[in-house]
Amino acid sequence: APAAAAVAPAAAAPVTPSTLAPLPAGTHVCPGSIDVPGYGPIQMINAAFNKPNDPGGNVDVQSPNGIVSHMKGRTYFADACTDGQYDNNQYVALQLLGKTLRYSVDLSGAECGCNAALYLTSLNQNPQPSTCDDYYCDANRVCGVNCAEIDIQEANLHAFYSTLHVQDDGGGFGLGYGSGRRNWNASVYGPGARCIDTKFAFQVQASFPIDAAGQLVAMEITLSQPGHSCQLPVRIDSYNPFGRNGIAELSQALAAGMTPIVSYWGVGETMLWMDGPGGDGQGPCTEDKPMTCGESVRFFDFSLS
Repeated sequence: APAAAAVAPAAAAPVTPSTLAPLPAGTHVCPGSIDVPGYGPIQMINAAFNKPNDPGGNVDVQSPNGIVSHMKGRTYFADACTDGQYDNNQYVALQLLGKTLRYSVDLSGAECGCNAALYLTSLNQNPQPSTCDDYYCDANRVCGVNCAEIDIQEANLHAFYSTLHVQDDGGGFGLGYGSGRRNWNASVYGPGARCIDTKFAFQVQASFPIDAAGQLVAMEITLSQPGHSCQLPVRIDSYNPFGRNGIAELSQALAAGMTPIVSYWGVGETMLWMDGPGGDGQGPCTEDKPMTCGESVRFFDFSLS
């Protein structure tokens, strides 16, 4: 197999502190901390910007183990937080190889056109402040810097995507249910569905199994819900972007430690790539209505094992 490419964030044009925009008025960078069994206390660091020049929404902490993201909110898991400034060294470099991250999510207000996301990127290793001023990076260069990204979930009431991205593959490869993915359907995932009734909170389990050499072999996602006997699993164990071994590249990123991020977005955007009808017309949403998105989504009961 081709040698795995380096996973350090790609360098953007240097940004010096003197060129950074002032934080929006009322920005509350440090909303508080949650306790994550298997890790310990985690500080949350809120993004000031949803994307460049677009102020972010608030993200609130509900003690002891809950996060409420309002529309356009984005928050980063961290070991420390300094209000009024950002430091990439404060972001958690979570070790997930051979481990499982579990949490619950309430998407009951996230209609077609909304995206409630929990994902991992290489924030801790990114030395570039970015055009969002907070060292944010992802595979789509939303704030000008790209890096490895693992989407555990991008979801709403009707769609659920899990996707792997090496740092230069914005499209990535994934599974789930939505515009272009048919691993499930509306009878098992969605409002009133028999396995995951998205009108109510459900559980997400993300596992990163390894081989005897400690290398990543897959990402495994399982959705479950109390009172429902059926679970919804997907396993991504092959990913070859541009002829490269994407699993090996992401194994390096995970070994270095990745930062969990929670966000909620959709207003002013199109989400039909995720929840639209797709080429076969069988996707869950015929049109996006982001203005009907609930004001917030909730993530809670985090644990690591």
